[in-house]
Amino acid sequence: MEPRRVDIDALMNEHAFMSVERQQSLWEVNVDDEPFIRMLGEMIVVGILHHDVLAELTLNASNVTVGDDGPDGVGSGDYVAISIKGPGEWEEDARWTPASTEPFWSPDLDAAVRAASASFAYRRRLGDDEVSITVFVPRSAS
Repeated sequence: MEPRRVDIDALMNEHAFMSVERQQSLWEVNVDDEPFIRMLGEMIVVGILHHDVLAELTLNASNVTVGDDGPDGVGSGDYVAISIKGPGEWEEDARWTPASTEPFWSPDLDAAVRAASASFAYRRRLGDDEVSITVFVPRSAS
């Protein structure tokens, strides 16, 4: 059986129990649905561990283009950035690339972002009591 490609628009609709933000037209990613859904689930778990009111977490999906002058560790190109943000006490800012030797947040999340072909991820403070975790997945060439 042929693996199914993830339908990010449908996935966003299925997570309406959270606050959902997205661009009107999201790019496709060349990732099968199972690893992408696992990655998203692990990201939500991280959010819940810091703030246990699921409806107060935000799921965001955005098209992102990174140029040659992008942050260290991010190759130039087009990505769909998936983020979970919410309140709570989170760890300090951190970056992840496939070359990272330390797990991104946890071994489970690290394995999930690797299986979903993520190219870059980061955790950052947005204010005194809000943090986001974001993963860049390459845009599909087709």
